[in-house]
Amino acid sequence: SLHSDAQYISQSLGRIMRALFEICLRRGWSEMTSLLLEYCKAVDRKIWPHLHPLRQFDRDISPEILWKLEERNVDLDRLYEMEENDIGALIRFSHQGRLVKQYVGYFPHVNLSASVSPITRTVLKVDLLITPEFVWKDRHHGMSQRWLIIVEDSENDTIYHSELFTLTKKMARGTPTKMSFNIPIFEPHPPQYYIRAVSDSWLHAESIFTVSFHNLTLPQTQITHTELLDLKPLPLSALGNKAYEDLYRFTHFNPIQTQAFHVLYHTETNVLLGAPTGSGKTISAELAMLHLFNTQPDMKVVYIAPLKAIVRERMNDWRHRLVTQLGKKMVEMTGDFTPDMVALLSADIIISTPEKWDGISRSWHSRSYVMKVGLMILDEIHLLGADRGPILEVIVSRMRYISSQTERSIRFVGLSTALANARDLADWLGVRDDGLFNFKPSVRPVPLEVHIQGYPGKFYCPRMNSMNKPAYAAICTHSPDKPVLIFVSSRRQTRLTALDLIQLAASDEKPTQFLSMADNSLDMILSQVTDSNLRHTLQFGIGLHHAGLNDRDRSLVEELFSNNKIQVLVCTSTLAWGVNLPAHLVIIKGTEYYDGKTKRYVDYVITDILQMMGRAGRPQYDQHGKAVILVHEPKKSFYKKFLYEPFPVESNLREHLHDHINAEIVSSTIGNKEEAIIYLTWTYLYRRLVVNPSYYGLEDTETYTLNAYLSRLVETTLEDLEDSGCIKVDDHSVQSLILGKIASQYYLSYLTVSMFGSNIGPNTSLEAFVHILSAAAEFDELPVRHNEDTLNRTLCKKVPYSVDQHHLDDPHVKANLLFQVSGVQLMLRLIHTLQCTVRC
Repeated sequence: SLHSDAQYISQSLGRIMRALFEICLRRGWSEMTSLLLEYCKAVDRKIWPHLHPLRQFDRDISPEILWKLEERNVDLDRLYEMEENDIGALIRFSHQGRLVKQYVGYFPHVNLSASVSPITRTVLKVDLLITPEFVWKDRHHGMSQRWLIIVEDSENDTIYHSELFTLTKKMARGTPTKMSFNIPIFEPHPPQYYIRAVSDSWLHAESIFTVSFHNLTLPQTQITHTELLDLKPLPLSALGNKAYEDLYRFTHFNPIQTQAFHVLYHTETNVLLGAPTGSGKTISAELAMLHLFNTQPDMKVVYIAPLKAIVRERMNDWRHRLVTQLGKKMVEMTGDFTPDMVALLSADIIISTPEKWDGISRSWHSRSYVMKVGLMILDEIHLLGADRGPILEVIVSRMRYISSQTERSIRFVGLSTALANARDLADWLGVRDDGLFNFKPSVRPVPLEVHIQGYPGKFYCPRMNSMNKPAYAAICTHSPDKPVLIFVSSRRQTRLTALDLIQLAASDEKPTQFLSMADNSLDMILSQVTDSNLRHTLQFGIGLHHAGLNDRDRSLVEELFSNNKIQVLVCTSTLAWGVNLPAHLVIIKGTEYYDGKTKRYVDYVITDILQMMGRAGRPQYDQHGKAVILVHEPKKSFYKKFLYEPFPVESNLREHLHDHINAEIVSSTIGNKEEAIIYLTWTYLYRRLVVNPSYYGLEDTETYTLNAYLSRLVETTLEDLEDSGCIKVDDHSVQSLILGKIASQYYLSYLTVSMFGSNIGPNTSLEAFVHILSAAAEFDELPVRHNEDTLNRTLCKKVPYSVDQHHLDDPHVKANLLFQVSGVQLMLRLIHTLQCTVRC
């Protein structure tokens, strides 16, 4: 019986220890968390923590050797440094030194390095680089190893951040993995924080990195909000033009539009308007457009939107109003549409993505329509700090430079969510105090009620599944008969969520409670639907919306939802930006998405969450909107604190400077190093260097330090461009070469044209061409979705040329396969183009 009791205890001990560990981790007790994790692993391994780490290889290393290592107190660090012969002599088994050294190499170890950048006085951004430094063996390591990443202040025994990192076999062989997260900092500052990576299964497998705050300079707090004045709403008659009044269906402008009306409609002042989603910022921008039509009808409006979906929404809206009712000519410039020269010259309104306008405006000297821009509207300008922000920064800087060179005033109107550093952004845009409107996040025409609910669970899919029932309960509680939007992270989650909602409604004996259509109308609509999953869910009043649907299915779902034929729409996050479909209730089911590049689930940026929340509340129908955010339990406090405390917008131009400097050299804007430095002073980067120097690696903001930083940045950039064959640098000038001109003209990365120039020759084979093309830097961001490597493995068997079987989840391998399956004719046309390029 004692033996049975011992068995019961040993079987239960692991679960109990893990529960205690989770409790301590959630409560942020660093010392107790470390202790309990160590004993959890000891229970799993059946090894006392004080024994030698190599005892975890006790099946392969003899007890005598392990005993000798313990007797001589030889730790792993010393064994790493010793040679095989020295180890053999130490344990007095000369022929076993090689074996011990081999297993020391198998022992899991990662190297940590980190950079810390202050975002505000209370929040730091950490970029952590994790480099595996051990030999992976399936027998010992399986297919993946889990590591707990902890940021702690040991002086106060507090954990400020923790998350699980899964190291896969492929990642162990590849490049270092980068993780980014935010941590709090308090005054007075502690001397340092510690970042630890602790193996979840191996005893003594731990790495530590010390973050010192010795030279850290925190930015000054400068959040300035515009008070919403208690003004009488302006009627449409304030426009003083019947044709303009007929553009709108409402009778009065909302409070935000009323307060900004005079500056937008009656002056030439540059404007920065920061307000929550759903505040009517687009109509505010239209007031500036109408002013231009009144005062300078021969000048053009350029509207820059960060996403094609927003461009499409503006095109559809303005085509029915500004084009049809006012007779204006409008063109779209995206990756799908490139208008001809005649259309651009005659257009009154140009709607473009940042990339397209960047490509067009690079040759502004020879393009008269670029110099005829009178108004530039920059939508979602707070995305300046996002991945595509550098392009937005460059085109604004260029247009301001063009305005100074041509002495033709260009009016800038920036639209944004509430900003923490609105004054910096306004100064860069040339906005005076009377043109700056930065309203609080709580200022909305329709007040928003927000509920944040936390859910435990280490693993993503089970956690998402556990959120379906609360999502259904939220619908029944907050919006039983009004429209509901549910945002999820992937196409698969749209389907799984919808099916669970159908099941839950059926268990309540209300299977069609979300449907408001007669059977004959439903049958007619279902006959038009192509997607089988959508056809099934529509029968229960639930729609699906994601990029995998064809245009007809998407338009049909949007129409059904906007006309209240179906009550629930489950969609991916792109709908928050691209389609204006407000609802009474918005449910954000999970705040993470799968990032194919890092092969893990990462958090949405706060601006994406705010954009989704902004869809709650319909101005014409609701007195208030509701948003329910379902998050991972450890992140609940973060969202409670920072959802309405906006972060400052920082510049990302520093990491993407090469291609933009090359383009300015080609266009003759930059002719020497001094002009390159002057060019940088036009950028937003230059403004933020002074305000938040530590974010960009500066120790202070003295003139000498700033000049040295800019000179070093320019010299490094020019050296890289010269090494790639794009430019030639002399003592007093910088000249563009053929590769640089090609990169600028075709909007290619300097790395791509350099690689083409080095690898393509007159006798290059078709197979080599395919491999060279797929290695282009433009495919770095090609999304590789979860488990898509399985599909790529199937494709490998159907294409003529082999690819690297070990990296089927690599975006360049995916590009290679898609090139091959897309047809030989396409390849031949590309080869002909590239051969012409090489001959040039």
